[in-house]
Amino acid sequence: MKPFAPLVTLLSALLLTAPAFAQRDLKDIPDSDPAKELETFLVADGFEVNLYASDPAIAKPIQMNFDAEGRLWVASSSIYPQIEPGQVADDKIIVLQDKDHDGVAETSTVFADGLLIPTGVLPGDGGVYVANSTELLHLRDTDGDGKADQKRVVLSGFGTEDTHHILHTLRWGHDGNMYFNQSIYIHSHVETPYGVRRLDGGGIWRFRPETMELDVLCKGFVNTWGHHFNRYGADFATDGAYMEGINYVFPDSVFVSSPNARRLVKGLNPGSPKHCGLEILSGGALPDDWQGNCITNDFRAHRVCRFILDEEGSGYSSRQGEELIKTSHVAFRPVDVKMGPDGAIYIADWYNPIIQHGEVDFRDDRRDQTHGRIWRVTRKDMTPLQRQEIAGASEPELFELLTAQEEWVRLWAKLTLKARGAEVVLPELEPWEANLDGNDPLYLQKKLEVLWIYQNLNLPNERLLAELLVCDDHNIRAAAVRVLSQWADRIAEPLLLLEVAVTDQHPRVRLEAVCALAKLNSLTATEIALLALDQPMDRFLDFALWSTLNELSPAWLPKAVKGEIALDKSPEKWLYAFSAVESGDVVAPALSLLNAPELTDAARRQSLDLAAQRGNPDQLRRLLDIVLNDTANANAARRAELLTTLSSAFEKRKVKPSGDLTQVGELLDAHSDAVAIAAAKAVGEWQVADLRDELAALATTDSPAVQTAALQSLAQLKAMDDLISLADKAEGMQLRQAATAALVGVAPNEAAKRTVALLTAAKSPAAAGLVAPYLMRKGGQAKLAAALNEAKLNADVAKMAIRAVRSSPQPEQALISALGKSGGVGQGEAKVWTDEELAAITKALAGGDPAHGEEIFRRTELSCMKCHSIGPAGGLVGPNLISLGASAQPDYVVESLLRPSAKLKENYNSLILLLDDGRVVSGIPVRRTSEELILRDAEDKEIAVPLEAIEEQKDGQSLMPAGAVDALTTEEIVDLAAFLAQLGKVGPYAISPAPIVRRWEALEWTEEGHSRLNRTSSDTASTDDAALTWTSRYSKVDGALPLEELPQIQPHKISPPLSFVRFQLNVAKAGKITLDFGDITGLKLWDGESPTPLEKQMTFDWPAGEKRITLEIDRAARTAPVKVEVIEADSTGRAEPIGGK
Repeated sequence: MKPFAPLVTLLSALLLTAPAFAQRDLKDIPDSDPAKELETFLVADGFEVNLYASDPAIAKPIQMNFDAEGRLWVASSSIYPQIEPGQVADDKIIVLQDKDHDGVAETSTVFADGLLIPTGVLPGDGGVYVANSTELLHLRDTDGDGKADQKRVVLSGFGTEDTHHILHTLRWGHDGNMYFNQSIYIHSHVETPYGVRRLDGGGIWRFRPETMELDVLCKGFVNTWGHHFNRYGADFATDGAYMEGINYVFPDSVFVSSPNARRLVKGLNPGSPKHCGLEILSGGALPDDWQGNCITNDFRAHRVCRFILDEEGSGYSSRQGEELIKTSHVAFRPVDVKMGPDGAIYIADWYNPIIQHGEVDFRDDRRDQTHGRIWRVTRKDMTPLQRQEIAGASEPELFELLTAQEEWVRLWAKLTLKARGAEVVLPELEPWEANLDGNDPLYLQKKLEVLWIYQNLNLPNERLLAELLVCDDHNIRAAAVRVLSQWADRIAEPLLLLEVAVTDQHPRVRLEAVCALAKLNSLTATEIALLALDQPMDRFLDFALWSTLNELSPAWLPKAVKGEIALDKSPEKWLYAFSAVESGDVVAPALSLLNAPELTDAARRQSLDLAAQRGNPDQLRRLLDIVLNDTANANAARRAELLTTLSSAFEKRKVKPSGDLTQVGELLDAHSDAVAIAAAKAVGEWQVADLRDELAALATTDSPAVQTAALQSLAQLKAMDDLISLADKAEGMQLRQAATAALVGVAPNEAAKRTVALLTAAKSPAAAGLVAPYLMRKGGQAKLAAALNEAKLNADVAKMAIRAVRSSPQPEQALISALGKSGGVGQGEAKVWTDEELAAITKALAGGDPAHGEEIFRRTELSCMKCHSIGPAGGLVGPNLISLGASAQPDYVVESLLRPSAKLKENYNSLILLLDDGRVVSGIPVRRTSEELILRDAEDKEIAVPLEAIEEQKDGQSLMPAGAVDALTTEEIVDLAAFLAQLGKVGPYAISPAPIVRRWEALEWTEEGHSRLNRTSSDTASTDDAALTWTSRYSKVDGALPLEELPQIQPHKISPPLSFVRFQLNVAKAGKITLDFGDITGLKLWDGESPTPLEKQMTFDWPAGEKRITLEIDRAARTAPVKVEVIEADSTGRAEPIGGK
């Protein structure tokens, strides 16, 4: 039995909470002079920054876009985040213009006012589109005075639940569609001529204004404020409230936080900070190695970031490069970024020392409502691009602009042609296309632009489409398939074209084809989509195919159930299809495939698993018989796995096999611990009371895991007498403790008496784990508190038990006080920190020692890294702390440490669930499906709770227990807070974007592991030997792994003490990968399981996939930390260290 659940990290509230105290004492209000701000900028080599526009010409810019004339349109809001009672809405759309092309805007015109928090602005169609609360507006100036005098509501019905999640990020696509976003708390129901279009939660909309067609491109994201396309129309997005950097978006992809999502697409940069805005660079004014790079904003850490995209399979990979701008100026808040017609990069600086939206009082008088600026970034040696005349250009001149390097030029050339209409454009376009030179290196790119012109004009061109679908450039073929998906209902034989595309040699073309097939509801479309399985799959293709099969299930599932499909001709493909959908109707056809000729073992396993997960009682009985009839126990692991899945069906769906279930008793003595454990679980779940005696006997076996399973099943059967007998008479203290723990859910009063007796006799603090079962039961804490009356406990046992109670979802002071009294350690109350104490600690931070604070943060007993990441490595239950110091004021950090439950931040509210069996479960909600609620608990594990098992649900407190830092001295608290307050700021506590190994595994000392190394050699440490126990370790902020934190093993008396660590790399692109190990004193290396001579820099020739490197560290020869970095400049392949927990 586990001694007790380890403490939740003392930092769970740092970003979970955001007390008002934190910024009400904010003193660091910077000088608002733009020149002072500019002086603090650290700019990428070769670039420089100038001020394009500032207050009072603009204030609080939220989004910006250039028009065809080179004017910059800005949506601004001084009302954000909420209008005051009686206040008149007067937010504005401002037009900035640099008439003399010197890089500074001379004029600022208010085009429209009287708006309420406009969060998007996009010139087009003779005016400008504005995202204004629930509506998408179109504003026009009909009399030429530079001010809007005509307003039209284009769409309405967008949700307004949260002002920083409402409709935003308007952008034109290559295809002539408008794209815009909404975020997690928004629920939109938009009426169109084609019916009501709905989107719950976040996502990206696609809209064609001239036809009023509106649909959803993708779903999910917490708060996506960045969306853009590369040169071939592939979509990318950023999320201002989630930590995965750049996201590759494709039709019908689903990302984090989408309601009821069963599967999600992960971003390209796990552990990366939150980002706002997105621009993909292009044009002759920028260096070659910046072309196609993504620029986005880490507004929390005052940085403008650069990401480098590479093709990877059907999608892309992303790696972070050097920042474009970084600064220590606390009010620099870049929120949008666009490339201008002069080839410069423009950055909208919202300018505010306070960024918290819901955590700081909306009326806080330190919220900046008046300032804002637009910065312009250029290459130092840049010759400004010649401004292209677009609005007045002729059609042939506009066609020629389609070959420009600059995306802004190409986009507005197409939009201008769209505005002129087909009658004007086609007579010029057709001969221009006919005269294109097939030997021109840009021939295919020009053809794609022509195709997009037809799409802008909303005129399908089957001839051109067919040509590009089979051209030599896979990017252009993929782009053509995307066009085909939008024309599918208007061209002949789309399925024939998609059948070719879904078998294309390049996976991205196949991905687009699979996505397109989702809209063609037929069995034929399904069969074509399944052809994608004939070639290698990757995570993006797998999701797309899974999604398409779900979308098409009305066309194929009824036919499969009726036997109208020849399933045995492609059994593995159809099993993939069956696995995609939730319906139990797939079980019968899946089981019918068991007799298919040449069915692989993997497919057979898949068929049985499907039946176990979704079958009815008779179907489950068929599977149980398969398990029972394997009397030779030929594959014990497989029997155990299938039996576990069968019993889980009852836990989730309340369905169990039909017939006589006492036969499961035969498996309790199957000479396999795995089978016995699975059988015991099944007996408990299925309530086979006739097997109580067999379970009681099983509980006395030597295997602790088997004992635990048997005791848990006895508890499910309410076998009070058996459990009491085991708790009182069993041989061995461990079994007695386990039986007592199991008794808590059956007879809590009887259990409490025995628990107190065990605690009273205990001397080891580990015995405090005995209180854990009471913390997970309704009324359990009160029962134990009552039983502790007059008991005397060891002081250390009492202290550890109090700590466990405080870490629980609902700590009860009565139990804390009882434990404190019994152990003679006071009443156990957590210290209540006064405002004066918090202020004193905050003041002392200036003299704090961040280096010592980092050491405290890494202490094992505080478990900080268990719940929090700093960058790409660490736990997930709490927010990533990568930019905490840059985004929060020091007093915020201090109060979050000392008053953890003052307030809870959105997305990290814990839930407390009371289940129908009396258990209490808590955690952070991860996602909800139609059947389950998935929580992430304090152990950073995901728990799936069946919805029908939930009797009560309520919001919980912070996962950081009150009093968690009480054991620290004031000096230690100051140093810890000083470290946290530096995270993300320019300096030694900002995570480097370099690909440094940050997550490691260390070999723990165990008797079994020591013996194995003693009898073999160090080579064993490079294998997956089950005798070895590995645990996670993390590098410091600077990337170094301290040796003093590592376990030591001395396999032989004459050998030096050793430590073993290992790390993994994801090789995204095969080739030569160079690793820098720096100082190699006392190190040995294994590449996989192959010992390899170690050098300071080593180049490996690796195929794509995951690779593992193991290091032996001679602790007698080495004291310096270990640090490993991938040297990208010297690598022909591409690899990145694997992070996470």
